[in-house]
Amino acid sequence: MDVNVAQARRTTATVLKQWSLPAAPAEDARLVVSELVSNAIIHGSGDVRLRLRHDDHELRIRVTDDSTAPARRRRASAADLGGRGLHLVACLSLRWGVADGGRTTYAVIPTLTEATTPCRRTTQSSAEPTC
Repeated sequence: MDVNVAQARRTTATVLKQWSLPAAPAEDARLVVSELVSNAIIHGSGDVRLRLRHDDHELRIRVTDDSTAPARRRRASAADLGGRGLHLVACLSLRWGVADGGRTTYAVIPTLTEATTPCRRTTQSSAEPTC
């Protein structure tokens, strides 16, 4: 589906409620969807598409646009108004990354509340923790 940020949050909330996801991972997923869709709208090109897939243990979020420039984390200073979205995605996800030649940014959220941890590493090459 072609989406905007508010529509993506509403759609995600509705779908996750239908799937009976627990509150904590559902809230994490809504925030991750907001950040990924925002990044695609601001930094991508063309239509933005959101896909959600769920199994017993994970929710997979994929946001695709037409740009081949992959999403990249920035190191925002305290004075910067933006630049923290992918840091939030990394902190809330088991893993995240880019696929489809840079067109898709994805994140995987654990759906079992005991599986969540306060800090996770990304699939991006980095020796330091993400949060």
